Amino acid sequence: MELAPALREAVALVRERMPGTGGALRWVSSENLHFTLRFLGEITPAQVDRARIATREAAGGVTPFTISLAGVGAFPDPSRPRIIWIGVREGQEPLRALADRVEERLRRHRFSKEDRPFAPHLTVARVREPWRTGDLSGIIAALGGVEVGTQPVETVVVMESRLLPGGPMYTPLETVALGEGEREGSS
Repeated sequence: MELAPALREAVALVRERMPGTGGALRWVSSENLHFTLRFLGEITPAQVDRARIATREAAGGVTPFTISLAGVGAFPDPSRPRIIWIGVREGQEPLRALADRVEERLRRHRFSKEDRPFAPHLTVARVREPWRTGDLSGIIAALGGVEVGTQPVETVVVMESRLLPGGPMYTPLETVALGEGEREGSS
């Protein structure tokens, strides 16, 4: 799911409020900010086609909704951060329902079950040098209530992710409008 330009700018402002992290964090570039509903890893072209069909089926049964982003957090937790994220304050349930539909349709198309439950969040940075983060937990706590913004969710995008030496490169393969996807039995 892609992020609206206004939210990309708002995320950049949150980033500016995290001083002193230096080279300890690898920030996700603005153009790469997105929500991952389901990561499939390395798959064949035939599997890509099945994933696109599954996404159309999943999107067809979901009406557009709105999300609001707020609060900074970390996985696995602020005292041992590996991932820095911005949370979804409003719209968690429809976003989770959409991810569940995608998961269920992928299973119907012979993809293995995701082991981890879906956790609505926007990854904004990865910790590359944990010993250099200083008191990152204090910064995260201070930004725990920060309001980032809202955006409508009207589409989902099937993305290809390729890891390059300079970081990941994402290529949109197909954009599917919510409520207008391929219905079950129409393929």
